[in-house]
Amino acid sequence: MTTTRRELLELLAASTGATILAPIAVGCGSASSGSSGATSSQTGGGETASSDPMAVPSTRPEGWDPIAFNRDRGNAGAIPESYRDEINGPDGAMMHLGKHLPYIPTIANGTVPAGMIALMWGDPSLGHAKHPNALPNEAAPDGHWYDWIRIRKATTEDAVETTSTYGRWPVVLETDNGAIGAQEGTDPTADQGKNTVYLAQLPEGLVPGDVVRIHANCLTHGEYVDFLTIP
Repeated sequence: MTTTRRELLELLAASTGATILAPIAVGCGSASSGSSGATSSQTGGGETASSDPMAVPSTRPEGWDPIAFNRDRGNAGAIPESYRDEINGPDGAMMHLGKHLPYIPTIANGTVPAGMIALMWGDPSLGHAKHPNALPNEAAPDGHWYDWIRIRKATTEDAVETTSTYGRWPVVLETDNGAIGAQEGTDPTADQGKNTVYLAQLPEGLVPGDVVRIHANCLTHGEYVDFLTIP
């Protein structure tokens, strides 16, 4: 019997104890361009370097430094001006830039639906502050969560990019395409929302060991880019 996406999400909730609170809408399209109309480019891997400071590399450049890349791109406009003192300050790498970089959390085997990836932000094993999530408030009038995540295979060839959108943390209208859950317990809002796990759609055809580009937007603090390996 074929298992539906919703049934898989219910399995995730039952297996982890997580409450599935925020399903997402997912769309697919060509990934030949990066964010906001910027041309994808890099200084290696057979591609031509771009003078556009907002350009997003389509493969992981040799010697890739996500902190330096996101600081430079943030100062060029990907991060709001109101946050640039923080990213350029003495704690900028660990407390602000690292906090917005994706990582794959430890999740029980078999509980993430096929074709999806579980993501969190700010890997504590690297010394990065964990990313909080919050509803609109005085400090973050638009709210503080990731409202979209784009995933593309890291290749110089044309590739499909999936876009997962999150309308309102921790609850949005349900679809059958994904969810937000809790890494531990049942409440993604625990620990200032740092317990939130995002489930995002992967492009079809990926296999373990493939490298993907993660390009995502924090409502309050702008866009961030990094590369992860599919486990």
